[in-house]
Amino acid sequence: MKIIFHGAAQEVGKSCIEVQTGGKRYIMDAGIKFTKNGAEYPKFLDRVFELDGVFLSHAHLDHSGALPLLEHKNLKCPIYCTNLTWKIVNLLLADNYHLEKLKHIHPAYVERDITKVKNDLHFVTYDKQYVTGDGKVKFTYLNSGHIPGGASILLELEGKKLLYTADINTEDTNLMIPSNLDEIQDIDILITENTYGNREHPGKDEEEKKFLEYVRETIKGGGSVLVPAFAVGRSQEVLILLEQLEEHIPIYLDGMARKVMTMVAESDDKYIDNRDAVARMMKRVRYIKKPTERDHIGKMKGIVIVTTSGMCQGGPVMTYLKHFVGRTENRVIMTGYQAAGTNGRYILEERTFKEHHHMYKVICDIQQVDFSAHYGQSEIRKMMTKINPAHLILQHGDISSLTESLEFAKENIDGEVYMPEIGEVMTFYEDE
Repeated sequence: MKIIFHGAAQEVGKSCIEVQTGGKRYIMDAGIKFTKNGAEYPKFLDRVFELDGVFLSHAHLDHSGALPLLEHKNLKCPIYCTNLTWKIVNLLLADNYHLEKLKHIHPAYVERDITKVKNDLHFVTYDKQYVTGDGKVKFTYLNSGHIPGGASILLELEGKKLLYTADINTEDTNLMIPSNLDEIQDIDILITENTYGNREHPGKDEEEKKFLEYVRETIKGGGSVLVPAFAVGRSQEVLILLEQLEEHIPIYLDGMARKVMTMVAESDDKYIDNRDAVARMMKRVRYIKKPTERDHIGKMKGIVIVTTSGMCQGGPVMTYLKHFVGRTENRVIMTGYQAAGTNGRYILEERTFKEHHHMYKVICDIQQVDFSAHYGQSEIRKMMTKINPAHLILQHGDISSLTESLEFAKENIDGEVYMPEIGEVMTFYEDE
């Protein structure tokens, strides 16, 4: 068995892991990485037409955004995912393509490749074992607790068990029932994310209280609040929390989150929590229906705007930022991870952001709260020691995060521990 990392090795972004077994080739995820110069795609992934299957964990673009490129390179195999992931990923891929065109960035594929992705998708349900068409691999999708439709993936091949956590959360959120992999036993290879391997998340109740205090304080001071949020998961969680606000405070919703809200409310995904709260907020929020409304809304006082994108890399948030950042009474609240090279990171660290070659200075107040949908350091360590795999592979994290997990794992699990580089080929059980 060979495992090759085409992305998300010693970095966060462009997740893509190739598994070779019995003359067959499969990949788990095919994402992109957002940079100031556009999207980066998985490296060293060639002869795409020879792939025998794609296992897609969830809809976020850092795990799904390269799927149209695979189609452009003549993909000829099934793409497995949950039904809700299929619905959401179609929305995200189309939106990302049009955003890149608007930015005059030439996408690495053409629009019809997105349609090809739709045609190759095969739906799976949670907690049911499937077998690939070639009979080589048994696979099961397990709740990851990350976002609606998201999954960790268990592969059984060559008499071995490989568990890919993908993005995973083992703590309660307002939207998702947490992942529970306690019954998973005898894992030979564990591939786990390490986004927060070097730090803990603060308490959920504490962060939610802080968020609402920031909002009320800003409104009381005559300002408005802008909440950049991911369309999938984070926007819905923020809106559920905002239900606690006084009724007289207007809440506006812009971007793809509106369509995703409907998908979540109507979904039969058994791991979505608080579906009723989502439905209530759909009735309360005020929707931005036309782009021409944004300039007016962005100048209003005493309101809350929730909009995409979560890392401020494009979408409606860019219009609102231009109106918000120059007014000291306003506040921008970041609610998620801000990757290096994104406008969100620049706003937090340098109080600037860039749009169409123009640099904007941020004067308004900036705050960040931790509503992460990834598990934190103690939960990562609990997972590693409980599963205690023969081989532990650490990925999807920066060097600091990965290194701390590596050092802990070497002292606390019985198996071998790895921190691969992009392009590295790892061979397992060759002599068996």
